[in-house]
Amino acid sequence: MENGIIEISFAARGGQTAVTASQLLAQFAYETGFHDTIAIPIIGAERRGAPISAFTKISKSQPIKTYDSVVDPDYMLVFDISLLEIPRIRDSVKEGTTLIINSDKSIDDTKLPNKIKIYIVDATGICIDHKFMLSSGPILNIPMLSAFGKITGFYGLDTMKKVITEEFGEKRSEINMKVAEDAFKSVKEVK
Repeated sequence: MENGIIEISFAARGGQTAVTASQLLAQFAYETGFHDTIAIPIIGAERRGAPISAFTKISKSQPIKTYDSVVDPDYMLVFDISLLEIPRIRDSVKEGTTLIINSDKSIDDTKLPNKIKIYIVDATGICIDHKFMLSSGPILNIPMLSAFGKITGFYGLDTMKKVITEEFGEKRSEINMKVAEDAFKSVKEVK
């Protein structure tokens, strides 16, 4: 955390809804009293399934004056564990980073720094159980953001419901919140 600004990085594959996640996170944080928030999508010519990045910066007190990508994240949400095999993604995990990884099994952390926290949530499994899918696969943004909210305490399920209902309507809010509740309950610390 630099100058009171919390920096969050999203590592995902095209189609896994990380860009939407970065935008929703900014809205959740703003709704709970963060003074300034910004979502920074990195959109290029990536195809579905290719590694992508998105970023969010949130601040309780300081205005955010930089709009560049995050290189030293306080938190990293990893939508696909295989992305940690890519050197540029793995190397962005520094001491002090908290990782939230979409996984249903333990993590091999031997290539990661020692002084980090690691949490896992089976976002894919939760989405499959609730048929929370697009043609490209599971909609991972809601379970990953729910796990982030639980871990950080920055927002809760009530804030998520309010923003999701405003964004997507009451009908779609119901399934989103079932997925969010399952992720909120099941996220666990592994390191």
